[in-house]
Amino acid sequence: MTTKTTANLPLRLRLRRAAGALVVALGLALPLAAPSPAIAESTPTPSPTQTPQHAGVQLSLLPEANGSYVSGSPLTATLTLRNDATAGLGAGTVHLELGRTALGDRRAVTAWLDGSADAPALAAIGDVRTTVLDAEGTSRTQVVVPAADVGTLAPGVYPLRARFEAPAPSAGAPAPTADTRSALVVAQGAPATVVTVVPITAAPAGDLLSAAELTALTAPAGALTAQLNGVAGTPAVLAIDPSIVAAIRVLGASAPATATAWLARLETLPNERFTLQFGDADATAQAAAGLAAPLTVDDFSPFLGPAGTPTPTPTPTTTSTGDPSTPPPADAAIDAVARARADILWPRGELTAAQVATMSHYGADGAGTVPILPSTSFTAGAKDGAVASRGMVDGAAVLVSDDAVSRALSTAAGEPDATARGGALLTANAMLWFDAPGSTVLAGLSRADTRSEQGLTNAVSAFSGGQEGRLDRVLSSAPAELSLATESAEDRAAAVVALNQDADRLAQFATILERPADLTVRQRISILRLLGVGVHTKPAEFADALRAHRTATQKTMDAVGIQPSNPILISPKVDVPVWVRNELPYPVRVRLNVVPSDARIEVPAATDVQVQPSSTVRVRVPLESHVANADVTLSMSLTSPTGVAIGPQRTTRLTIRAEWETIGLIVFGSLGLLLIGAGIFRTIRRRRKAADEKHAAHGMDEPAREETHE
Repeated sequence: MTTKTTANLPLRLRLRRAAGALVVALGLALPLAAPSPAIAESTPTPSPTQTPQHAGVQLSLLPEANGSYVSGSPLTATLTLRNDATAGLGAGTVHLELGRTALGDRRAVTAWLDGSADAPALAAIGDVRTTVLDAEGTSRTQVVVPAADVGTLAPGVYPLRARFEAPAPSAGAPAPTADTRSALVVAQGAPATVVTVVPITAAPAGDLLSAAELTALTAPAGALTAQLNGVAGTPAVLAIDPSIVAAIRVLGASAPATATAWLARLETLPNERFTLQFGDADATAQAAAGLAAPLTVDDFSPFLGPAGTPTPTPTPTTTSTGDPSTPPPADAAIDAVARARADILWPRGELTAAQVATMSHYGADGAGTVPILPSTSFTAGAKDGAVASRGMVDGAAVLVSDDAVSRALSTAAGEPDATARGGALLTANAMLWFDAPGSTVLAGLSRADTRSEQGLTNAVSAFSGGQEGRLDRVLSSAPAELSLATESAEDRAAAVVALNQDADRLAQFATILERPADLTVRQRISILRLLGVGVHTKPAEFADALRAHRTATQKTMDAVGIQPSNPILISPKVDVPVWVRNELPYPVRVRLNVVPSDARIEVPAATDVQVQPSSTVRVRVPLESHVANADVTLSMSLTSPTGVAIGPQRTTRLTIRAEWETIGLIVFGSLGLLLIGAGIFRTIRRRRKAADEKHAAHGMDEPAREETHE
């Protein structure tokens, strides 16, 4: 056996030694099974760039070609040793072991690789001597095990293990150890070809992605940019959420330049594509609720600018080898995606045969559609077995994504670490062994808004066989008769029914707006997002989200109402104050209806009221009473201009005391007369006092008079 080791010191140690980058290359082969000539790889694998998540020694063993092995040839693998501890690691030995009995099925492979199964009988095939490794350092060793040491292997998936041992760093300290599990895949014929479907999705904070969100997502390091970079030049089939396209187009000229460039690039990529339902909503739930047609969004007026029309996507100069796409015509839907087929659905897999039949007519105007369902939805797949990629369920066509392969490729697509990504690809290869040789396997990556650019490229290309990922190849293959092993998700079916009922009530409420679509379109989008395939995947999470959504809907319908007062009226004719509140961000038009409890009280039966956004307006209701004293109740309600009741009815109690007006006039009149009399008296007295003082000054006697007392 031959090895070549590359040790990579951590950056902080290299800087501390002020010597730039220091690479230590050491190799030593100690054969165990049989001495053989040495053959070493010359190109080391680059180190992972991930920050260590835990302390200790980590070991991985990745045979080349994602584990594919041709019996009778040397075994070449990459052995990675990582020291996450804060202390250095002494030289040690890695023991390589191989099982001679193939793993029986996918469950056995999964149990072996994830460590949940006990190790079968393993035979030693060689030892690798490792070098001293500094703290937080990583070394990679290219190992070549001669064919004679491996032995002859029949087609199958074989367990492979590496165990690391090193002396204890000090007396009394535990000896560092680590082990890793891997596998060898010996093909039984032509390998299966994988057509990989990649969902392009992005979850906004609101109804549509905002300009700020689009700026971040389509920046050079943004998640949507990474998605396109990852699929460019690959045979990936793209499943595009049309809400992303709509969000860019409705912004018009205010859309970020990076977003319009991203959309133009998407439309020029040669990759085959189809559109998901808006917001990646789950068609299964809608079929389970009995909807004859899926929910759609066909009105984007609430999101358009003053001009009322979106800015078309510019056609860039493309260097793609495929035919350049063109923007949709001016009369096309705002969320239309160029060259995207509309006859494919990709829902959740909890469904019945009747729901498959319902969904088969979910195309435009009832056109035919074919759903992509996970293999676990079917009898064989529920037992982790392979399922044909095309089937029929009671006469309805379905496409089947291999769940085990899809999960492994999804893990690889999200891994920025080359070693972890290699392990996921090896798992996918092991699962593919159980598909028919030379067959076409459909794999669908999990819904994820962020993926590793390199990981996505590797996941799509690793098993494509260099062929373009054409759905037509899958759709034209011979179908297998399949039986479903799942039941309908009744909680989601009931949710769709309840959400549609809420939407109908909100549509009636929205007639108070100048443009009802301001509420109804947003409600429809929020429903579709709530039903998204990749969100709220656990029943408890979905129940919480549904409860929050319905509470928010009710809060919207409670945002307009009456705030009455209870005044005391002292006049038979008076204006009764009534406050109408509007907590919506839109102006509303309502009709205030008033009905008195006493026929002798006259009030207008209806008063039209206009209330500005987020404000309260005072309405004066003229009242005329034909009774002097009474306690009256006014029943008040709001309706829309079309007669829809808005908010709850309110009552206000009025205390009418009409005679108080006469009493008040008498009292105020008497007070006025007293004040006038007092003024006259004081004027006369001042004049007399002035006359007396004048007479005294001239020596004149005062005329005799009777003294007046106040």
